[in-house]
Amino acid sequence: MIRNYIKTALRNIARNKVFSAINFIGFSVGIAIFIFIMLFVQREYSFNKFNEKMDQIYRMEFGDARGVHMTSAMGPDLHQALPEIKKYCRYKTQGSQYTMYKDKTYNIEGIFLVDSTFTDIFTVKFLQGNPRTALEDNHSVILTESLAQRIFQEENPMDKTLKGTSGREMTVTGVIEDFHHFYLQIKAIMPFQLLGEINSPEYLRSYGTQQFPTFFLLKPGTNIADLENKINEFFRKKFPDSIEEDDDFNINLRPLEDVYFADQSRYDFGALHGNKRTVTIFIAIGIFILVLACINFVNLTTARATARANEVGMRKVHGAKKRQLIGQFISESVLITFISFLVGLTLVQIFLPSYNNIIQADLSTDIFMHPWFIALSIAGILMIGSLAGVYPAFYLTAYSPVQVLKGEKTKGKGAEGFRRFLIVFQFTISVALIISTITVHRQLQYMKNKELGFNEEHVITSNLSDDIEQNLEVFKDQVKKIPGVQQAAYSFSVAEKGNNIENYDFDGDGNNTLLNLTTVDPDYIPMMDIQLLEGENFSYDRTSEKKTAIILNETAVKEAGLKPGSAAGTIFHRDDWYLTVLPSKQCKVIGVVEDFHFRSMHEPITPLGLVWNPDWHNYINIRVQSDNLSGTIRELESVWKKFSPKVPFNYSFLSEEFDNLYQTEERLGRIFNYFSILAIIIAIMGLYGMSTFVAESKTREIGIRKAMGSTVNQIILLLGKEFMKWVLVAILIAAPLAWYAMDRWLSNFAYKISLTPDLFLLGALLALLIAALTISYKSWKAASLNPADSLRYE
Repeated sequence: MIRNYIKTALRNIARNKVFSAINFIGFSVGIAIFIFIMLFVQREYSFNKFNEKMDQIYRMEFGDARGVHMTSAMGPDLHQALPEIKKYCRYKTQGSQYTMYKDKTYNIEGIFLVDSTFTDIFTVKFLQGNPRTALEDNHSVILTESLAQRIFQEENPMDKTLKGTSGREMTVTGVIEDFHHFYLQIKAIMPFQLLGEINSPEYLRSYGTQQFPTFFLLKPGTNIADLENKINEFFRKKFPDSIEEDDDFNINLRPLEDVYFADQSRYDFGALHGNKRTVTIFIAIGIFILVLACINFVNLTTARATARANEVGMRKVHGAKKRQLIGQFISESVLITFISFLVGLTLVQIFLPSYNNIIQADLSTDIFMHPWFIALSIAGILMIGSLAGVYPAFYLTAYSPVQVLKGEKTKGKGAEGFRRFLIVFQFTISVALIISTITVHRQLQYMKNKELGFNEEHVITSNLSDDIEQNLEVFKDQVKKIPGVQQAAYSFSVAEKGNNIENYDFDGDGNNTLLNLTTVDPDYIPMMDIQLLEGENFSYDRTSEKKTAIILNETAVKEAGLKPGSAAGTIFHRDDWYLTVLPSKQCKVIGVVEDFHFRSMHEPITPLGLVWNPDWHNYINIRVQSDNLSGTIRELESVWKKFSPKVPFNYSFLSEEFDNLYQTEERLGRIFNYFSILAIIIAIMGLYGMSTFVAESKTREIGIRKAMGSTVNQIILLLGKEFMKWVLVAILIAAPLAWYAMDRWLSNFAYKISLTPDLFLLGALLALLIAALTISYKSWKAASLNPADSLRYE
């Protein structure tokens, strides 16, 4: 019987090539999009899962994960005091560094300094070397397989020496497999103890600076809430003068399983984070588009109801039972789903490289061969095919032979109401996607075009090499002599590439103000066109201000409790510090600048302090003339080589650095564009099927109206107004749904657009235009028939 069903289904597919093609295209595209999205979702939820002890690994955090940097003493002290903590591991990222081997220089990114317990806590697969001894020596380094191949190629990397541009040498003591789907973007591992050699031994057990994310390996069965209480109580007892019972001091533990989605950790350097809300949106889009494809099938099948009714009637006359006919239609639906699934897989294979490029990922189709994927695919084909075929099967088999012979083939208020529901559902999804796409695009443009409070245009920025850091003044003088260079200034960081938080009590009331403290030179404020509101800028004529003076932004003045307009001249003291940009016991506020965006628009402007400390200068910022830009860059590269011949001149534009802060939103916008277009195409197919159905059911009526003198335009209006009414209903439903989803998405930004009526109006007009064009085409074809042919149709 199944064989007969398949043969009959193949005949029907071949007999109705246009409808079958539309069905296959809609289903295949819907399935391909669903697979694309599920590949992305599977990747997002796979991060950190390779760790065998994942359920025992927790990260220490302040509050809601915005504070992930601990002091170097916190981990060791808690491990010693609390038996629930089996092991601890601190780490510090070194960003990118230049390393030399055999007179070649390599820019290595993803260098992490970790405690030796790293390999005990996290799952690390050694290809070469001993995990127990690989980090014993302060001058050892463990390389990932890909980095080792890049540097040493066919050579055995073990015991080879790498030399940093600062002169420090490191010996390769291990090679490990590349980490796949680890939120920490590790390429090389060095001993944490090296920091004690670089700075001082007490640096490794200090409460003076918060720079080190810390992980714990806990004993199985540990009660996390109880342990968090013990940790907080430990620090309250240790620092009774600093932490009182009513202080907002709260350390919590986040399981490693949840760390990847803790994307509020803006300054979690060296880490990759996902956004759970974005993943949820993707899942919803994937399901909705798959449902659209199923609805498309139902619409197109019922649109062919007139032709299939004759088949049903004749088969019933010849003794076919209803369950046999239902089996036939469901088998046909499953077969179409199966073929569409194969086409969808082919589309995924073809377009996966482009999709990876859009979402900046490395998705692969390897999972297609996994038994669980094959089992889920078979179950999905049977379920989707059956669900998509149930309504057409019961709808078409409900005809009686008598009704067919009378020509009453497609009547029924229930069926008509269901078809209206399908139209509303399809366009609700489509309109919501259109509105969401417009909203994402506008928010992105708003962030890119919003005034930052300084002039970032035509500014080239470059990370300084060790050689240039030893010759800051001479190097900048040479740079300023280049004809295309207008100004140059040093700074600690650019566009979230560095973070330094320090506490200061400006008014002596015992309450500290948390400052984002950065260092600049006297040329920085005028070069960036930052507005000085009171006081004065740093000056080369007043070198005593180095490491003693500070310039605050407006938010810092407000947070510190200083009086606007008279903050400049404030003297404050700091008797205790460890590492600081401002290493002076007596400091002075010499000026106040207007608030400007030194971070992304995701967060509000926070208190900022500018200090002049050349020891912390990491970047040079160069404002260049727009004409002969390539020539200016060549001359900059020439000057760079004179001072730093072993390190290449790598640069970027400051405006691009700020644009890069919104790459996630940029990708989301592109994905919304593509998915919206595809969803609209699928909806158009469904609408085309429904308009075909209506046109066929009203063929005789159209012929009579034309014979009575109705024009083509009047008939188009007659056929179209019913559809447009339900499209308008869909718009009314989609608008609040889109508002809710986009309002939640916009809550990620401190600075955002308003969801104004024009966003929804534009989305509605686009949907109406698309629907009108689709309906008008089919209505025009029906209205253009000869009245004599229309009257003979039935």
